[in-house]
Amino acid sequence: MNLEWPADKIDFENSTLLPRFKGDPDCNDYNLIIMSERAKLNEIAKTYRLANRLLTIEDLKREIIFADSTKSVVAYFELRRKELYKKRLISYQTYRNYGSTIGRIREFAPYVRFDQINKRWMSNFKSYLKKQGNSFNTVWTRIKDVKALLKIANEEATIHVDSEAINFENKYSETPTIFLNRQEISSLMSLYHSNVLKESDQSVLKAFLFSCFTGLRISDVYESNKSWMLSDNFLFFTMYKNRAKKPKTIKIPIAPIAKELISDTFNKFFQLPTQQEYNRTLKDIARLAGIKKRLTSHVGRHTFGYLFMTSVGDIYALKEILGHSKIETTQRYAHLDEESKLEMILKMECSIALPK
Repeated sequence: MNLEWPADKIDFENSTLLPRFKGDPDCNDYNLIIMSERAKLNEIAKTYRLANRLLTIEDLKREIIFADSTKSVVAYFELRRKELYKKRLISYQTYRNYGSTIGRIREFAPYVRFDQINKRWMSNFKSYLKKQGNSFNTVWTRIKDVKALLKIANEEATIHVDSEAINFENKYSETPTIFLNRQEISSLMSLYHSNVLKESDQSVLKAFLFSCFTGLRISDVYESNKSWMLSDNFLFFTMYKNRAKKPKTIKIPIAPIAKELISDTFNKFFQLPTQQEYNRTLKDIARLAGIKKRLTSHVGRHTFGYLFMTSVGDIYALKEILGHSKIETTQRYAHLDEESKLEMILKMECSIALPK
């Protein structure tokens, strides 16, 4: 409370202040502040008692910190995500994702309270995200984050969240897998060897091609460094995804064409801008290479899946290289060789001299 008062003018037995002098104007006001704070502490204690939960000193400290935010969804979420990250209960990427989601809630309903969060509110928030032009994957991620944060909040003794909001339906619908075919890869390789790009854009193109030839996620491309080189032919590293909760270390082969893209000057394989700038640069690169598809960092990994399935066709080997835990995840690449088959049919048709 940051109040200062002479020690001999404090009634410790009744927890009140005594006037410093006759007609002291601050005494009553300060006593009201003290009563208000005591009421908060009593309310916290009562809540824990009714919930049949033990109130420890640590719990009390937390509840005091959150006392003014348990009604405010935005304020609680912001404080809680920082606490979770500080305790290393969530990864840095999750911390950032939560921050973006909280920002969207702040835009949509900055003063929303927990007692206002229900199934209808969740539906309205989802509609808002769609109207803002967010992709399906982004909307799905934002709703997933809100549900996760609501579930965390509901574990607090002082917060109640409508179960219909926590269990709000958020089905994931598989979006079409965008990848580059061999001709498009050749166009990018030609652009890479032309040396017409400025150095920063050239670095992005090298990193993207590296992902196309190794299958690395963009998060791993950013982390990749020379300590990963188990030998001239293999990379050995712990994947960035789920590193905080379920770390997975994999060994993958690296082709000569991929090794040629690695920087010889720095310890890290690539010197890259932010991921937003990375994706913006890919759009410019696609335009220069005459590629009509929407290039993003994910396209590199998908392209590797396509190249592997159309060249090798071993889905179980692909699963190991991509670091998937389940074969079902890898099966999205099983149908990508259909385009290769179509290309063969079109080549066959072109080779036949049809009558005019």
